[in-house]
Amino acid sequence: FPTRRSSDLLLLLTLACSQTSIEDGAVYGPFTQVKTSFTSAFVATSETGAVLVDAGFQDNGKAVGAFLETQGLTLDDVSDVLITHGHSDHVAGLPAYPNAKIWAHEDEVELILEEGPEGLSVDETLVDGQIIEVQGFSFETLLVTGHTTGNVVYLSDGVLHTGDSAFLFKDGTVGPPSERFSLDPAETQAELLALRDRLEPRKDEITAVTFAHTGGLSGDLSAFWEMSAAE
Repeated sequence: FPTRRSSDLLLLLTLACSQTSIEDGAVYGPFTQVKTSFTSAFVATSETGAVLVDAGFQDNGKAVGAFLETQGLTLDDVSDVLITHGHSDHVAGLPAYPNAKIWAHEDEVELILEEGPEGLSVDETLVDGQIIEVQGFSFETLLVTGHTTGNVVYLSDGVLHTGDSAFLFKDGTVGPPSERFSLDPAETQAELLALRDRLEPRKDEITAVTFAHTGGLSGDLSAFWEMSAAE
């Protein structure tokens, strides 16, 4: 989230009562959800290294490092980090991965540099619809604006990584983040529904949906496909 003021922390506690909890260690396709404080990094490993979706909040990479150790890897083996958006809780952890190439949408670079650690740079920029391959994994970039200007979702090996574009709530529904935390709340919701409609013809390709601040969906994705506009 973009700020840490006391009023925002109170709101975070309130939201925690309505949203599902992060499932540390949950597996979605080749990705493992690693809890880093109140947010997540999603880690996929190969024989030669690891790739992350978002860097997490811990600048020492402690949680991700502990997981990588179970895979016979270290933080130095992270070759690529794909950023969904530039809020500090998604980019603060970047210094922990000294050998990683940092990827983000071209419209998100300014925010990443503003909210990220001093001296940070983005190595490669992405555009909507672009597909890249890293560590043997394919990542498709899908622009979903509103939360931030260059906010994206990544579709990789059947897993849809939504970052902060969506949350899974305790009542079983999926919806956008609190209006408090989005640049344009109405656009955030409209773009999330547009993403659903854009992917509906490809629904057979998608086996899991992840969310940075909550648990995810695997197998039964009806909550994602049945999203509707707030009344």
